[in-house]
Amino acid sequence: MDEAQTQESVREKTETGSRSDTRTSQASSAETPPLSGMEINLGDFTRTQGLMKSLRLMLNNQIVVQVEEVASGVSEAGRKFKMGDLEQANQDVARSYSSFSQKINQWESQARNLEQQMRMKAAKNPKSISIDTMNRMKSEQTGVRTRIRTAEVQFRRLHQGLDQAFTILQRQLAVTSEAPTTLASGFLAHFKAAMVADRPEIVKEWFDIESVLTVNVSRDTNAGYKIKFDLKPPLNRLYFLTTTAQVIRLQQLNQVVLFENLETGQSSEMKLKEFVKHVQSGAWLLKPRS
Repeated sequence: MDEAQTQESVREKTETGSRSDTRTSQASSAETPPLSGMEINLGDFTRTQGLMKSLRLMLNNQIVVQVEEVASGVSEAGRKFKMGDLEQANQDVARSYSSFSQKINQWESQARNLEQQMRMKAAKNPKSISIDTMNRMKSEQTGVRTRIRTAEVQFRRLHQGLDQAFTILQRQLAVTSEAPTTLASGFLAHFKAAMVADRPEIVKEWFDIESVLTVNVSRDTNAGYKIKFDLKPPLNRLYFLTTTAQVIRLQQLNQVVLFENLETGQSSEMKLKEFVKHVQSGAWLLKPRS
């Protein structure tokens, strides 16, 4: 299949998905809210992996940047998706997409440098580089950029669709998860009145510390970082963040973390990496005393 056909296939599928999503959003359901946006299946992993395998980042008829590891990362994510591990599949795709972007930037940098070198050489000695040589270089780079765009469209669709699916799943799980932990009467008044330095002791007076959260952050072979909590923080539970002396109710744990600040009663959000820093500095899973 040539590049134009591939691009048209991507457009057609996106349009078909959009029409399907419109019909789904119009259907009413008293039990489960309809999914919105792009729905991902194994075919999306297969297509993305195939485009990665066929992508050749070449200059002067030589591959200058390898993308095989990106294809392997997508394949492994597809395997986890098939097993039902949506969270790990989402993380693997995010890391592979980041690695893909880095490799494209590497190729673009080398391509610009090559063109600049040839132009400088031609300026010094017009006869040293023929017009045909310059045209071949431009034609090669145009072809590579066309294939990059085709692959990037499919890869972005997989990345965004999978992240959206995982966010929807977490929201549905939050609805069916354990009932939110209730606060003992009088706790907030004591907590708000206490100095920041005294708040850890106030928390210990009113709660048992069920667990001190720990997290491991490591470099991943497919680029980026791998985040693994020893105990995955359950939703709708209360946590004390020692750095900011806040008691929060965790509502969503994803690339974006949603939580309620018990002191202000307001819902807020932070990036996952910020939440990881809180855990590394000290985060307690709280259990009300009976």
